Amino acid sequence: MPEPTPTSTATGPLGPDTRVAGRYRLVQRVAQGGMAEVWEALDEVLTRPVAVKILLPHLAADTAFVTRFRREAVSAARLSDPHIVSIYDTCSDGDVEAIVMELVRGTTLRRLLDDQGHLQPQRALSIATQVADALEHAHGHGLVHRDVKPGNILLSDDGRVLVADFGIAKAAEAGADLTEVGQVVGTAKYLSPEQVEGGPVDARSDVYALGVVLYEMLCGRAPFEGDNATTTAVARLTSEALRPRQVRAGIPRGLEEVVLRAMARRRGDRYPSAAALRAALEQVDLGSGGPAGDPTAAGVTPDATALSAGDLWPRDPWASAPPQPARPQATSTHRSQRPAAAPGHPSPRFVHSERSWLVPAVLIVVVAVTLGVVGVLVGRTELGRGLFDAVGERRPGAAARPVGVAAVESFDPFGSGGENDDELGALIDADPATAWTTEQYNGRDLGGLKPGVGVVLTLAEVADLGQLRVESPTRGWAASVYLAERPVPDLAAWGDPVATQEGIGGDATFDLGGERGGAVLLWLTDLGDGGGSRVSVAISSVEVRS
Repeated sequence: MPEPTPTSTATGPLGPDTRVAGRYRLVQRVAQGGMAEVWEALDEVLTRPVAVKILLPHLAADTAFVTRFRREAVSAARLSDPHIVSIYDTCSDGDVEAIVMELVRGTTLRRLLDDQGHLQPQRALSIATQVADALEHAHGHGLVHRDVKPGNILLSDDGRVLVADFGIAKAAEAGADLTEVGQVVGTAKYLSPEQVEGGPVDARSDVYALGVVLYEMLCGRAPFEGDNATTTAVARLTSEALRPRQVRAGIPRGLEEVVLRAMARRRGDRYPSAAALRAALEQVDLGSGGPAGDPTAAGVTPDATALSAGDLWPRDPWASAPPQPARPQATSTHRSQRPAAAPGHPSPRFVHSERSWLVPAVLIVVVAVTLGVVGVLVGRTELGRGLFDAVGERRPGAAARPVGVAAVESFDPFGSGGENDDELGALIDADPATAWTTEQYNGRDLGGLKPGVGVVLTLAEVADLGQLRVESPTRGWAASVYLAERPVPDLAAWGDPVATQEGIGGDATFDLGGERGGAVLLWLTDLGDGGGSRVSVAISSVEVRS
């Protein structure tokens, strides 16, 4: 049977119904990047849908590049793994150069992050482990991806995570001077330091890029960003990224450590292989990062059958708020220590017969009900309400209540006067995913520039204050708390601190001893263990209780 006459040819403008190489009929364009555009197409010989990646005209006209492009496509075609997009064919038709690939219906991780901002730790870990599987398979066949990024990670409708474009970056990289300004191959946010410096790459370069992708999935932002591609790429050579828990609270500490090791600047400090990274991910304890009994707590990939075709990641199955891990106890001092609570009395043992205690018990119930009714009636009067309020204020151990915060401002009397003021709202927005962070300093002692920095909470009322509760992902920080009737501009005017803690392992509760105040100063004197040359403290919430 003769082949149908094509409605247009590949030598003309590309569009629906154009045939490439006489067999691949283009249906619709699904994506376009800096090197190529991708079309959904129909293979009319095998009658199956495929994806056709067509080089942009200026690259298709470069004979040397086309040669490298074909060679790398052939190398990538040898890969066969459920987490790698399969390559079926290469073709040249007039001025069109293309490769034919498996058509993956779904979306990209890039689009998911653009829509959601960040992912829950369990979901991020599941995606990362599947990408690590793909990388390990490719590395075992001598192929380094060189451009691992969210745009090359596909989330299919059948629940699989697949990696695309193996070897394509190498085709563009050959003959390019990576140290030349503006000539940075790959996507700048995810390049390894050795790629930025123009050095040789290996499996650990892909490990670094996957660490950056995992960082972005958890934090909702890449660790290094600049005004342009070059400054973004060079930033990883001159600065340290914030720890993920400093950017977004609630990330399990073990997962943070895996991310930071994968992103180590020196290759020798990273995981030696994608398999080693995957093993580390599987060992992460997500018990503090997801619901109890979650089968993904050990990094297990969700069952693909849980997601039907056309229903890609329809909901976050791990969206419930995770319980917080226990924090190490910090050294704490207070201006006036409260006496220890009296030990509880042992429960009495009832040894009388049923008849002997039944009548007294009934009488007790009757009396209790009677007193309750009287209490309700009295409580409705002004006298009763005043009496009960007074008793509540005097009663030891009365339930603490939150004290409203009318305003929050940074306190930097020894510096510029402000400290990331645009983030201050995160302290009182009741969202654990947001945080106020100090500026970065060269050392936990604030680089020796000043004795401390802090925030001032102006309360909605002057009250007897019992506690200041602070939630923070930072470890090893120290702070003092001061009280005043109203905010004052000088540290000395606040008087002596009412509470001080050192070596804080994360969250902290400061005992304010019932002292009266209308303003609270949290004064940070040690920025803790920032894990790099530039350190800061992140605080996700503060709460004052009476």
